[in-house]
Amino acid sequence: MSELPQNLRRQKQRGYLMLIGAVVIPIGTVAAFAYFDADPISYLGALVPFTILAFFGYRTVSATREGRALGDERTEKLHGRVGVNAFWILLSVIVFDMGFSVFPPEHASTIYVWVGLLAYGAYFVYYRYVE
Repeated sequence: MSELPQNLRRQKQRGYLMLIGAVVIPIGTVAAFAYFDADPISYLGALVPFTILAFFGYRTVSATREGRALGDERTEKLHGRVGVNAFWILLSVIVFDMGFSVFPPEHASTIYVWVGLLAYGAYFVYYRYVE
């Protein structure tokens, strides 16, 4: 993203939108868990998206205040290619497991998550540093 005023304005809007989302998540979590009478440990599930949105929202807004653009078209293209390739690897593993029952059923979802993360990481390293 270039440092044109309209791009910085759009970046600032996205940052504030993420910060608003970070505020809405705990409010919605408290309301939902109060209604459904959930265990207090269930609140930890909202901690991950709250932390991610708060971190990236703050990072985006503070960079905009300094007049610095985050990311560019090359970075966007890199993450797009990496994400698509990791998705197809993950989908292939899931379909293969559905057809041949390779993984034990009680650990299949955990294995899927790790395969997806490893595929994303491997493709990211390949496209960023090797290619």
